[in-house]
Amino acid sequence: MRKRENTNGVGSGSGDRSDRRRCQCLWLIVVLLWMTLCHTTVLGRSGALRTRTTILNDLSLRLALVALGHMREAFDRTESEAEEAQHFFDRSIISKKELHESISRHAQATHRLEEAKIQLEETQLGFLDNATHITILEAKKYRDPEGRRMLDIVLRNTSNMSLAETALVREESLEQDNAVWQTPEAIRALLDIENIIVSIVDKGSISVGKPYEQIVHILPYGQEAKLTFILLTDIDHAGVRLQYLNKNIIETICLENDSLQTRPTVVASQFSVEGALGSDIDYPLDLEMLVTTDQSFSLTATNLPAQIPYSFAEQGSRVSSIRFSEEVSKHSLNFRVSIPNNLTETLIDEAIEFQVWIVTPTQLEVLNQHKRQQGPDSIPMDELNLINAARVDLVLTPRGKGRLEIFMHNAYFETHPRETVGLKADLHNAGTLTLYNIVPEFSAPLRWAAIIEPRQIDKMLPNEKTSITIHLEPNHDVGVGEYEAHLNARGQSGSQVIEALRKRLIVRVNAKTSLTATSILVAGLLSIMIGIVFFGGKLSRR
Repeated sequence: MRKRENTNGVGSGSGDRSDRRRCQCLWLIVVLLWMTLCHTTVLGRSGALRTRTTILNDLSLRLALVALGHMREAFDRTESEAEEAQHFFDRSIISKKELHESISRHAQATHRLEEAKIQLEETQLGFLDNATHITILEAKKYRDPEGRRMLDIVLRNTSNMSLAETALVREESLEQDNAVWQTPEAIRALLDIENIIVSIVDKGSISVGKPYEQIVHILPYGQEAKLTFILLTDIDHAGVRLQYLNKNIIETICLENDSLQTRPTVVASQFSVEGALGSDIDYPLDLEMLVTTDQSFSLTATNLPAQIPYSFAEQGSRVSSIRFSEEVSKHSLNFRVSIPNNLTETLIDEAIEFQVWIVTPTQLEVLNQHKRQQGPDSIPMDELNLINAARVDLVLTPRGKGRLEIFMHNAYFETHPRETVGLKADLHNAGTLTLYNIVPEFSAPLRWAAIIEPRQIDKMLPNEKTSITIHLEPNHDVGVGEYEAHLNARGQSGSQVIEALRKRLIVRVNAKTSLTATSILVAGLLSIMIGIVFFGGKLSRR
């Protein structure tokens, strides 16, 4: 009787399992049919055509749901088997090992079911990557009142709401845990983007905006956010780096010019320069102005002495005015002043402060009126400060020329052994600077001694001359021949050393002649001549 009961029990359990499996299969078919109908209903309500993205999203969602259905069917089957195994074990039909194996299979099916649910949620959330998007509406650069380069960026959350709806809208009967996703309000909240990190980079992905990073804590769907950066370098193109969710995007854009400036900015790389008389001095000037309409400006200078002419040049050509436009926002000018050789002495070694202006025609007329009334180099700064125009203050210091010359009437001398040679020369200050501590220098030949008088000249004014004497004496063993010597001189003008052009001298030493031998030779020659004349007369008488 016990075996019969057990056998009947087993048969009854197998029949129940078969019935449950049929029910589960029918349930899965119903779910798939419902998905198709639901998807058709959603598309029908929206009235939109299915795109490639929506079809791919639909396929991914259906695959995830099919996998979930398989896992649920396996869960139900293993749950039923575990209950039957427990029933059989209680009646001592199966062993404990078989019971544990059945319970283990049910536990594994439970885990796989939970994984399938998570996979379904990840699939649905993954659709947001295609639906979520940030658009850069504006990127304008300008100069603030302090002259800094600024950049304003406007971001907008332009996520695709319809794409998200087709992927995420579901009915409560499908998944109770995710029923909150079925409302448009819930989907709209999912499209809000949080913790957006924004930075400005150049072509090498190096940050060129300050602060180096800004964070938008939340950018709701359909709304905008404005960010302001200080540009650390002057650029026309920049990369806007956006980091949000799992995205790291760099959008390269052309920066717009905003017309907030009312006057150009002027930068002089060299504002204080020294120049010698007779030279040309250049001041490189960089001009910039961001405009949306064409604007022209005139160029001029004030408080520069009339003796010093000036000019403006761009790319090698002289200019008197410049124009800014939306395409041309920068100009590189060269401001040149020419210092004459005959500059007034009161201006030499004095710092001349003057101004370079970039003005409108009306402002130019005001400056010209000041020049006519008060002179080009004596306009008070108080009146100039009232003119609201672009200008740069410069300084010019004319420096006189230092020049020392040596004059000698003769550069060739003859002497005899052990005889002293006296040389004379003139030192001439041919420059425009006063020279101090002038020292003549003489390079005597080997085994010669030289004495210079005076050995030092304390001061020489411009165009002043001073004579020097050189006593050159050979040593007792100096033989006959030609010897070379050099005369030089150097002085000081402040920290500058002025050196004259070296002069070359030739001294020839001739052998001494004996006076007695010369007298005898002369007497002999005279005797011969007298004898020739005397005997010639006698012969002619005969």
